[in-house]
Amino acid sequence: MTEQWGFYFDAEKCIGCHACSVSCRVRNDIDADGPKWRRVIHAENGTFPDYEQVSVSISCMHCEDPPCRTVCPTGAIEKRATDGIVVVDQDKCIGCHYCAWSCPYGAPKFDDDDKMQKCHLCLGEGAGDGHGAPPKATEADGGRKPGCVENCVGDALKAGPMDELMKEVTEGAATDGVGKGNFIFESAGSTLTIETDSD
Repeated sequence: MTEQWGFYFDAEKCIGCHACSVSCRVRNDIDADGPKWRRVIHAENGTFPDYEQVSVSISCMHCEDPPCRTVCPTGAIEKRATDGIVVVDQDKCIGCHYCAWSCPYGAPKFDDDDKMQKCHLCLGEGAGDGHGAPPKATEADGGRKPGCVENCVGDALKAGPMDELMKEVTEGAATDGVGKGNFIFESAGSTLTIETDSD
């Protein structure tokens, strides 16, 4: 793989406004009541008076070894060698939902056509548009930011090659914030449990 793209998220900058999830819907022409490729979850820690709520913007993590790809019986899910982005070929998807059951982040979503769709880092504009698209390019190379990043009012969300994103993180996030997915979670001591409920 030439480079791995992913997301950087700073919980200290997120105000929980949902601009990221709304802009994802607009950029990809998803109905307001349709699947949520990007969602904002609100993690709660502690009890009163030592209570904290943290907003976290989450989507597909474009995993190193995507479990959704492993369980797909038709080979509809691909991890691209050029940029590490996980995409789905909707022509091959049979709507079995195995990918949704295997994903620890709840990323695979389904609409009325029962074809899997999810974040593709805005490789295209719409469900399935990432499949067959050219490699993702940075803005410096003529590329465009994903809609969620472009419209984040707090500058809490960034996307790009992981080696570039790692230059911006704190030491704590660099060692603790990178998990199975290609997502860096920056927070001031908050812990996070991601629930995979379809919301």
